Amino acid sequence: MSSKVEELTLVAEMVDLEPEYVIRSADYFNSIEEAFNWLYVSEENPLRPYSKEKLIEVMASITIEQMEELNAKSVVEYMVLDDLHTYITKNGVAYLRIQR
Repeated sequence: MSSKVEELTLVAEMVDLEPEYVIRSADYFNSIEEAFNWLYVSEENPLRPYSKEKLIEVMASITIEQMEELNAKSVVEYMVLDDLHTYITKNGVAYLRIQR
């Protein structure tokens, strides 16, 4: 079983950043659904990009072709995969709102 630290170390390698920096700066989620809920639904996320009404509109506008391009099995998965700040690992999703 892989730990959060191991997964974030892999993400650090993916983005060519120091592992300690990524471990301190990243949010890590155990599933696509957990990442989606934090990124798009949670009112505790200060950087939530959409209001509830706008989120429904955005989700409704996603096409099957767009989902196929990212090999997403659902709209929720598509939105997490399409986010510029998410990195998918074998065991979870890292969210990095940091720059190199």
